[in-house]
Amino acid sequence: MTKLFTPTEVAEGSLLLGRWQLQNDELYTPLLGGVIKTIVTGSDQLTLTVANRHHPLMPSHYWAVRVNHTAWRRYSAALPIEVALPAERNLAERNLVEIMTAGNTDLDDVWSGNQGFALTKLELKGTGRLIKPSPRPVVAIYGDSITAGCWVNGYGASSDYRPEQNFVGLAQDKIDVDLARVAYSAAGVLRPATGGVPVAIDWLDHFNAQTPWPPHPVSLSVINLGVNDRRFSEADFATAYEQYVTAFLKRQTGPVALMIPFAQSMANVIRATAQYHQLPVIETTGWCASFTDGLHPDLTGAQQAAPRFAKALTRLLNERM
Repeated sequence: MTKLFTPTEVAEGSLLLGRWQLQNDELYTPLLGGVIKTIVTGSDQLTLTVANRHHPLMPSHYWAVRVNHTAWRRYSAALPIEVALPAERNLAERNLVEIMTAGNTDLDDVWSGNQGFALTKLELKGTGRLIKPSPRPVVAIYGDSITAGCWVNGYGASSDYRPEQNFVGLAQDKIDVDLARVAYSAAGVLRPATGGVPVAIDWLDHFNAQTPWPPHPVSLSVINLGVNDRRFSEADFATAYEQYVTAFLKRQTGPVALMIPFAQSMANVIRATAQYHQLPVIETTGWCASFTDGLHPDLTGAQQAAPRFAKALTRLLNERM
């Protein structure tokens, strides 16, 4: 016996982190590092059906799944995603399942097209149920490929992306809040992102080219942009960054912090903007000393940065509670 859950039922029985939308009978996100969190009871096997809508010249999408905070397992979207669940002996042993969008490529058209991540159905063996976890405070992080989790494991697009193991993914297990990413590869305030995505101020309030995205309340927002604008002058960056931060503050209620890129790109401008708006700064000097390509932290670099990031978030949240 198998019980089928539609995308709408999955959304109702889950916490969705990042930007997700029900559309065309799918639960869809354009974002790498998006998370679906649910509690499964009454089943020992979960099966996901996803639409592998990658660019035809590029590798398959990847998803990652873990159960009860154990190690993440990665799955190509080209194959069935079947996840064994531990047997339940009592109510305390219900299984927490986290599902993450874990690999795409720069050529996937996620802005004007429909080449993001799409869940089309979820099946549970037996008479299983989905239970929405209790909400926790949410920190939203707006950034680029480093925030999203690209190039952590090597130079292979999609397969070597590791949002579950970059500094955000690893920090998630060190802090009692949920971390939600809104990040695109190559994104900047002056430089457009890949996948047809425009400059940051244009995707701040849009899900994609066709769909606005209203503000959602969170406990803290972190802006982690600037490294992809290093080819521009500091003066041009200062103007564009000020416009972005001003627009962000008008749109988003609640505390906001500005983060210095690991490469320290545009650090002085970011600090000056923070001082002008009286915003805290997350300083990152010395956080990361190991990189895949000199810019993107590899797994060792992510392991170095993650506890520092978690500590910075904890301090900021404590100061505002």
